[in-house]
Amino acid sequence: MNYNHPYDYNEESVMKLDEKFGEVSEDRFLYCIQQQHRWDLEKVNNFIARLRTSHQYTLKELDRLRELEKTYNKEYPTNHKKYVSIVQTTVSKMHCTLSGLKKIVAEFRNRGKNKKDATIMDDTVLFSGPYSKDVFGWDTYKDSSAQDLLNELNSFLKDARECIDLAVKMIKDEAEITNDPNRAYPLFVHDYQRSVSDNRMLIKMIEDQRPDLKNDFVKSLEEAEDAKTLIASLFHSFNRANFNYNSACLAIHEGNKADLTPEESLIWGREKEDKVKRIRLLLEHIPELLAQREDAIGWKGRLSGEFVMHLLYWCGWDGTKNEAMLKYITNGCQGKIGVVKMGAVMFEKRKLAHVSNEEVRKKQDIFNRQIDEFVDSFMKESKENSN
Repeated sequence: MNYNHPYDYNEESVMKLDEKFGEVSEDRFLYCIQQQHRWDLEKVNNFIARLRTSHQYTLKELDRLRELEKTYNKEYPTNHKKYVSIVQTTVSKMHCTLSGLKKIVAEFRNRGKNKKDATIMDDTVLFSGPYSKDVFGWDTYKDSSAQDLLNELNSFLKDARECIDLAVKMIKDEAEITNDPNRAYPLFVHDYQRSVSDNRMLIKMIEDQRPDLKNDFVKSLEEAEDAKTLIASLFHSFNRANFNYNSACLAIHEGNKADLTPEESLIWGREKEDKVKRIRLLLEHIPELLAQREDAIGWKGRLSGEFVMHLLYWCGWDGTKNEAMLKYITNGCQGKIGVVKMGAVMFEKRKLAHVSNEEVRKKQDIFNRQIDEFVDSFMKESKENSN
């Protein structure tokens, strides 16, 4: 299955821009001004006006990027194909906003010494290379225009740098998520659950028309050696509408599967089928387990926060605030015993920070072994009965 990402960018070019933007020192600026014998007051003022126009474009783009950065890498699908194809659009905008700067910098290049392959910023004393300090400083200039130009230039550079920094931050974060199933999968699950909840009518309608529906996305998940890795690789490959449709198809398909329920598929994935069966068996026999473990009962006769924490780790918990996994455990215990809320579990997890890692691992290993032995006994009994 081939999915094209909604943008195509040259990350290296953005990284180079990120390295180049910096404040122009007063000494370098004065040295460069001294080299420009044909500059006059009118030319300086024209440059200031052009810089200010470019600066306004940059400020608008900066506001948009700041707003987008709040949510962009926190959502699995994205509707920003045209607006922020993150780098592509940002760089395109910056090409426009930097045009004034490039023209100014071009004026500061050493005539006759320019290197063909050098970038404008590499080939000017304004940003790098040797220079001599002006003895008289600003006293050389009776008019304040030169000082105004430097102030405007550095103000522009400051905001342009932040603009590029935000883009680079989002690029790096996005790339990390795309290659990290542990980050991408929870985002997928959150958006999938929200999509299913918000589009039950769509799901029902599709299910009534085509109950065995499998689209490319569902088929790919089924065929993937590691579904979570595939899900990570497709981060930001869908807009919201496409994602909603794929979520509906996946919900229908998972609902028709015999081995795992849709909820189990979301929490553990199809590759954890054997583990899920063991969890089911444990929850089915939770009363027998509680008869053996007095330490499992906590406040108001519920499963204690510490016990539930260890139980979640046995279930494959990664230590994050996984409400879906806890809800599954709670539902499995319904009518047998109550279960504490996620806050109590996280409270117990925070207490582990005051215990050595070795002691934490040892205690969890003992818990896992005891639970496995308990489940194994019922699995053995089940096999004997079936024979």
